[in-house]
Amino acid sequence: MNIIEIAVLLSIETSKMPFLKATDFAEFESKLEDEKQNHPNLTQESITSFLAALKYSPKQFQAVMNNRALFNFFAKKNRSKKQFQEVTIEDEQAIKGFIQTYLIAELNPFVYDKMGANDFQEIASLSEAHPYLPDRVTEKMFYYAAEKLDLANQTLKPPFRDFSKILYIKDANFFLFLNGLKNEVIEVKVKAFFTTVMNMYIADKSSELAKRTFTAMKNYHSLDENLSKNIGMLKESAEINYKPFAVNAKKYYWIYAVVATLVIWRVWLFVGDISEMNSQFDSYQNYDDYEMQSESRKIDRYYTDMKFKIDSFRVFLADYNQSKIRRLTHFSNIKTGQNPFETFYENQPTGESNNYLKVSNVSNYDMVLLENAVLYDTIKMPRTAHFIKAGESAEVNFNNVDAKTIFNIYMGKKLATFQTESTHLFIRNGSVVEYRFSELIPNVKEVLETDYIFKNDAAIDFINGHLRIDSEGLIEN
Repeated sequence: MNIIEIAVLLSIETSKMPFLKATDFAEFESKLEDEKQNHPNLTQESITSFLAALKYSPKQFQAVMNNRALFNFFAKKNRSKKQFQEVTIEDEQAIKGFIQTYLIAELNPFVYDKMGANDFQEIASLSEAHPYLPDRVTEKMFYYAAEKLDLANQTLKPPFRDFSKILYIKDANFFLFLNGLKNEVIEVKVKAFFTTVMNMYIADKSSELAKRTFTAMKNYHSLDENLSKNIGMLKESAEINYKPFAVNAKKYYWIYAVVATLVIWRVWLFVGDISEMNSQFDSYQNYDDYEMQSESRKIDRYYTDMKFKIDSFRVFLADYNQSKIRRLTHFSNIKTGQNPFETFYENQPTGESNNYLKVSNVSNYDMVLLENAVLYDTIKMPRTAHFIKAGESAEVNFNNVDAKTIFNIYMGKKLATFQTESTHLFIRNGSVVEYRFSELIPNVKEVLETDYIFKNDAAIDFINGHLRIDSEGLIEN
């Protein structure tokens, strides 16, 4: 438990922090000794650090508590702006030193792991407070931001690379992260990336990847107002041009064509202005390459290659020799509702949505519910995974607005990381084999390959070698 969590536990009023007396400190120490019984992660070391921070750096402690981004990150909360009365921080170096002294042990591994895993949900909010973070942390954040933009820019230019490594370009949180760090260097790289995505869109106006990227980019508020305007226009144009898949789209085709032409013309002018201002901006030097590719790329290569990748992940999960497992390490800390994977189905489960169902695992086996979207009617795209312990239930929230959602079921016991002789390997954190069950149900491959569409809550059991699902309106493919 860090010092911010301890302050929340004690319900300390931040306005009183600089004026505390010896009796207050004695009272806090007594209460924390009592709370040790209820909070195993409340150690004597953390109590000592808390009291020292409050005694010797009360103003810095107060500033961190009053900064929404810093407080929510360290307190693991999600409080709104209305709950804070932020004060002007005059000495940024003092705040950096405070965080370096009392909170760096928690900050460093979290930031590095999350950015390395392309998980920007919490980092996006933290980036707003980057001026107050220790220099080595902010330097790493800027380095990762530039690296991710460069990788995406290179991957989307012919010859195309592995799109699965740049899924973050469809994530609004990635651009919120960039928005928090925003400076001239980041701006130049965002402009170059925008041009590359626009080239891809011009070559294939039905591109689902371009449409989702433009939508995510709307969360980046550029230093150059023209860039923000053109991101918005390309987003609208991409949505319009994606509509021919809908019923009666031909009726309004001439309107779509006119709007798209005007948008592209306006963006051409915009790119010309940028090219004059910055020689690093790539303009349209690769447009001919995209145009040559456009006739054969009716659907983004990322989507058409996904079947092979999903099949490979299934082999990894279920098609290995259980008698040849080695270097086994069990993973027992995972809770129902969490996602056990980092390398595939790596996105975190969505928050509240208009589509949710309760899935109960009434079997004697643990279960991972794999959530997929179906695009272009036939292409399955991995979204996320939901771990459900034997005998427990989870509320599964999913986005079913623009794609059909289907589920696959993976069951077994003793989730673990281990090695086998299989060539199908998925590695997390650069060295650890992805988690999977070390004991599998009979017929696991058959169960895993079956697609399910849930219309209502479902109770799932495994009896006498067969999966049984009690759910009204269940569709099995």
